[in-house]
Amino acid sequence: MQKLNSARHDRFWGVVLVAIVTIFGVVAGWIYVNPPSEKIVTFYTDDAASIRPGDTVRIAGIVVGNIKDLASEPDQIRVRTRVRRDAFVGDQSQVQVRMLTVVGGYFVTLIPLGDSEIGERPIPKERVTMPYSLVETLSDTTKITENLASQPIKDSIAQLQQGLTGSNTDSVTAVLDAANAIVDTMDRQRGQISKLLAMSDEFVDTLKDYRGQLQEYINKIAILEAALVLYGKSFADALEGIGAIVQAAKFGLLKMYFTNRQDFLDRLDGILTEFRTIQSRNGVLVRVLGRVHDRMQRAVGSQNSYIRPELLATDICVPVHGSPC
Repeated sequence: MQKLNSARHDRFWGVVLVAIVTIFGVVAGWIYVNPPSEKIVTFYTDDAASIRPGDTVRIAGIVVGNIKDLASEPDQIRVRTRVRRDAFVGDQSQVQVRMLTVVGGYFVTLIPLGDSEIGERPIPKERVTMPYSLVETLSDTTKITENLASQPIKDSIAQLQQGLTGSNTDSVTAVLDAANAIVDTMDRQRGQISKLLAMSDEFVDTLKDYRGQLQEYINKIAILEAALVLYGKSFADALEGIGAIVQAAKFGLLKMYFTNRQDFLDRLDGILTEFRTIQSRNGVLVRVLGRVHDRMQRAVGSQNSYIRPELLATDICVPVHGSPC
């Protein structure tokens, strides 16, 4: 009887020990599968080609977990992630799957939005953005053309086809012939320009041989120009004096020749007009000489070896009465 009681006692403690070990094993397994420092965040998508279990989950670039598993449902893919429990994930949060490197690899970014924790509620696929979805691309393409009226395009193509048939092909040929004629004309003009450049080179070479004579002509023209300017100033001053004398004597002579007053005045005005004409012609001659001087100097100056004289007659100012320097 005592042996029977001892066997029952050992069996009882054996069962208790097995139960305790089993409980500890279940608890340890549960803790391993669902760590107390992590929580499950679920989201849905319609294309999981870029997602793999073990991919990192980040918030603002910081790794807060990874993808636990994926499961297929009738019209979507369920993705479960393990995220640190202290990471806030709001009820309006969004998910973006981004490329990790240019050669491949992806990671999941959680964008926490909302005022309260999402808890066990999943993030719908409307708030999930994938890096590339062939289905979405094709559907978006159809949206671009769904409101496009095809009949005007068809009519335009038909008119274009009609315009390129029959006698209208001659018009296209004429346009091409005109373009070829323009190209030929441009080729001929290019040859003429080449001849003109060759002629200008020959002119420059000839001008180089007469450079000394041109420099001498420039000096003489400068002297003539300076002399005409000086004499023009003196002549203008003399005209002013003569005009003053005539104006002063005009009224005294009127008393003597009152009967021939108009004829006398006309003659005096004619003389003054002639003097003014001479003065203006002298100014024109000075300007013409100035232009000739400038052109010759530019022509000689185009040669690299030309050195302008330090002093020309036109660079000297001679003061005269009424025209100081």
